[in-house]
This record gives sequence, structure tokens and C-alpha cells, in this order.
Amino acid sequence: MFIIKSIIKFFVRLILLVVLIIGGMYAYDMYNSSQGTNRQSVAHTAVEQTIESSEDELSRTDRLKRLLNLQEGVQNALNRRVPFNDRVKSTAISESAKKALVAIEDKRFYEHGAIDPMGIARALYTNTVAGETLEGGSTITQQLVKNLFLSSKRIMSRKVEEAVMAVMMEHYYSKDDIITMYMNTIYYGHDYYGIKQAAAGYFKTTPGRLTLAQSAMLAGLPQAPSYLDPKVNFRAAKERQYIVLMQMVDQGMISKSEAESAFKEELGLPDEMDYDTYLESRNNKKLDDLADTAKKGLDTLKEITSKYGGASDSSSDSKSSNNDSGTSNSSSDSDSSSKSNADKRGDRAKGYIGE
Repeated sequence: MFIIKSIIKFFVRLILLVVLIIGGMYAYDMYNSSQGTNRQSVAHTAVEQTIESSEDELSRTDRLKRLLNLQEGVQNALNRRVPFNDRVKSTAISESAKKALVAIEDKRFYEHGAIDPMGIARALYTNTVAGETLEGGSTITQQLVKNLFLSSKRIMSRKVEEAVMAVMMEHYYSKDDIITMYMNTIYYGHDYYGIKQAAAGYFKTTPGRLTLAQSAMLAGLPQAPSYLDPKVNFRAAKERQYIVLMQMVDQGMISKSEAESAFKEELGLPDEMDYDTYLESRNNKKLDDLADTAKKGLDTLKEITSKYGGASDSSSDSKSSNNDSGTSNSSSDSDSSSKSNADKRGDRAKGYIGE
């Protein structure tokens, strides 16, 4: 009898706790709504603006139905974001491209679940010490959910929903499936969605033929795709490439000599600056000096990502910039655009990108 009463008390307390949490979430959401701080667009292009608008119009009932049929919802979201013909299978993506992405985005991707408590704790410590948001704890799975179901709503219920969907994604799909979907849908700048469009658009190749140098370049772009567009801001993209390569070295994926060789390799970009010219533009700094410089610019990284990460790449201004200038001539619309969520991902290399 005592055991039964204890069990009943436990469940009553559990129900009360859940009710309090849900009530607190809705109260928080209502407060933000009254303050006008419950929405923040993170759309890069017209495609994402359409997705965001559609997602924002969904009722809670529709979102609940989607949770109950998540695999169907994922398939619809994939088709909405990137056409089927512009997506590739996992076997059609080079291993170097996958390794480069994991190295810079989420180095413990294959070790943790949908949510990485260690990543969150590390980000919390880093941001508390800095007194501002410098690092996020989101995993690749969480980022995939945010990309597929893009919303401008910044409400607690939405964050809980995204966390639940991420956990369900890890249940229904393998790690390889998740990273493939992520690479097929991430925005690489210059109106290129997915690795197939990016490989063809930047390097005139296929995902399966990407070299280590090209893979490292692409892996570094999603953090600030407008600013780091190698056709627009080659020097910044090149330094970001070096950070990715050094992360791969640190994680034992490649040797330092392989990284240095890849860094010197021509990428196949149109009107690409050759390595010697690049070094001259960087005052003939040695590679180690570039690495040291790259690791010092936390504030610059945050400022650039916030300013350019969410900028619309559909503007003609961003595409008419001079490749050799090393600066992005984004339009005033880009300057006033909302902060990108790209600077809030876990396991990012902390580095300076461009001048």
C-alpha cells in the first residue's frame, strides 16, 4: 500500500512539474510576443523566406501532426528546400567532404546523440566568461532540423519542438543519413543550396570528386555564406579553409603536411588568385603565422558572422564584387539584415576570417 501511494505521489508531482513548465513556457512566449521580440528572421534567400513564412503560419495542431508523422514531414521539407535532382546519395559524396564538415561543425557528431550536453556546457562556459554569445552548442542534427523547418519564431515551445524533432531524427535516421541530408540542404552562399550545387557552381565538379582542398573550403562557408563566398571574398574564404584544415589535423583526420599541401592547391575557381599572389596579399606570412592570426579574432568572427551570415545572397551587389579586393561589397540590405544563427553552432573553430 505504501509503495502504491508513493508511486501515485510521484506521478502527481511529475504532472504538476510538466504543467508548471508548459505554463512557464507559454507565459514566456506571451511576454516576448508583447515585447515584439518573439520573431527574428534567419532567412538567407528568397527560398528560405518562403519556407520561413510557411512555417510561421503553421498552427500548433499542424506542428503536432507533423511530429507524429516526422518522416513524411522531413521528406516534404527536403523537397521544399532543394529539388530531388539537386540532391545526392551518401556514396556520391567524398569522404574528405564529410570529414571536413564534422571537423568544423560538430567534432563529436558520431559520439553524441541528437543533443550534446558537453557542447552545451562548453558553450555556456565560453559565453559566460566572455559576457556575450561567442559559441553555440547545437549539433549537426539540431542544425538540420532548423534548416528543414526554418522559422522566425523565437519562442520556448518552438525550441522544445526542435529538440524533440532532433531526438526523433536520430531515432529514425542513421548518422550517415543525417549528415547526407545536412550536406544536401545547407546553404553554401552564391545561391547554391546543397553540396551538389556548390561543387558544380564553385569548382565545376561533383561531390564525389571534391579534393581535400575543395572540401575544406566548402565546409567553412556555412558559418557566414555571404561574407565567405570565395567568388566574392577569396582571402577571407581562404583563411577559413585553413582553419578547417587545422581542425582536421587536430582531430587526427589528416596530417599537417597534407593540410599544408591542400592549402597551397588550386581550387578551380574562376579567376582564382594563385598561392603566391595570395601570400603577397597577406604580406607573405608563413602558414603558421596565418594559423596564429586566424585563432585570435573571436570578436571579428562574431561581428562578421552577425553582419553577413544572414545577408541575402540574391542581391546583385554581392555577386559583382571584385574577387581580389578581399572585402565584401554587400548591399545596405545585407548590413541591416538580422543576425544569422550560423554563429551559434557547436565545436566551431574560433578564428579570424578576413580583414
